[in-house]
Amino acid sequence: AEALAWLGHFPPGSLYGQLCQLLALALGDSDPLATAGLLAESLGVTARHQLLAIVHARTRKKRKAAAGGGGDISDQLRGLSLRDSRNSQDSQDSQDSWN
Repeated sequence: AEALAWLGHFPPGSLYGQLCQLLALALGDSDPLATAGLLAESLGVTARHQLLAIVHARTRKKRKAAAGGGGDISDQLRGLSLRDSRNSQDSQDSQDSWN
């Protein structure tokens, strides 16, 4: 019960759910109402954790689609250049004038 109190404020989903299940198993038939409450808490935390994971994945996918559209990072890196196209022509002209 002390472990549950420590984790109660900011529970990591899987650990909190397992802890509630273990406490419910330990209580068993001695306190059916507390056992049911612990099992309900376990299911609620698990469902909330799964829902947050789904929402996060969908948000990340939409953000990625809005940011770049297509291609992976290697396609985006291929398009990069160390020189600006305007400056490269100017520097080429200045090099030609010195020779």
